[in-house]
Amino acid sequence: MKPKPNTKKEFSTVLLVIAMALILGTMPVSAITVTDDAGTTITFNATPSRIVSLSPSNTEILAALGLLDRVVGVTDVCDYPPEVKNKTRIGGYSAISIEKVAAARPDLVIASDLTPKETVSRLREIGLPVIVVAPRNINHVIRDIRLVGEITGTGSRAEDLAMNLTHRIAAVLPCPPTTHHPTVAHVVWYKPLYVSGNNTLQNDVIVHAGGVNIFADRNGWGTVSLEEFLMENPDIIIVNGGGGMDASEKDVILEVFMTNPQYASLSAVKNNHVYAVNADIISRPGPRIADAAEEVARIIRTVDEERAASRPATVPDAAAKTPGFTAIAAALGLLAIFAMVRK
Repeated sequence: MKPKPNTKKEFSTVLLVIAMALILGTMPVSAITVTDDAGTTITFNATPSRIVSLSPSNTEILAALGLLDRVVGVTDVCDYPPEVKNKTRIGGYSAISIEKVAAARPDLVIASDLTPKETVSRLREIGLPVIVVAPRNINHVIRDIRLVGEITGTGSRAEDLAMNLTHRIAAVLPCPPTTHHPTVAHVVWYKPLYVSGNNTLQNDVIVHAGGVNIFADRNGWGTVSLEEFLMENPDIIIVNGGGGMDASEKDVILEVFMTNPQYASLSAVKNNHVYAVNADIISRPGPRIADAAEEVARIIRTVDEERAASRPATVPDAAAKTPGFTAIAAALGLLAIFAMVRK
């Protein structure tokens, strides 16, 4: 009698083979050694399966690489994508709970430049592998996406994402390059006036979008006085959208610029060229920075088109309209002089 096939066992074997294939497809064939943004070199002997993120931007990178199922801890301010709201909270930017991080048993902790150095040191002291991912510009964001992909065994997906962002950023550049680059101020907060200078992500976004950061002579983020701001008088003012420190839904900074009489003399205010851009996309060095560059580029193009439409058409003078007019006039004058001399 022919034995009855054990379909349940065969099905389980197939699932096991598929699972092993998926695991082997994401596991590194050998140890990986990387250097993070703080200059620290660390070696991973296996693909991390339990990850804690200490910043919203790094959480967004992990999500874009399809790694949320491995994330076992995030900060209190990690809110995108919406799925991260169900993740275990381990504290704020500067108030990370070492105990909560340790309890999550991570084999990878991704810190940022806002993570206190003492926290990073303490986590390493208790044996947790910590890398610092803190990109300062758009190219660094793309580089760090590849870095996280290499560590987590998602290099192929990271490369696809990096190339997609590269193409999107390249597409926002003016084509052909505009001869006029409007001056732009990015305002993080208004009390006091806190702006983005050079060596900031926002400066890089403005430059890629075809503008000139009017506060590029300042290093990093800093405050400026009202008098300085009025004197610089940027063509365009971009403010962080949302309530910011006010935690409200309305665009607080935009409202202040458009209603406070002390800003009424600014060209950007008079021409209605003050724009609110989502604070999260323009401030977080993650995959959504391409969204910010595209939005700022649209703003700059809109202002350029308005300028071109309002610019009066130049009417050439008679001499310029009539080819050879000056030469003919000169020749007639010489003939007249010659006739007078003969007389």
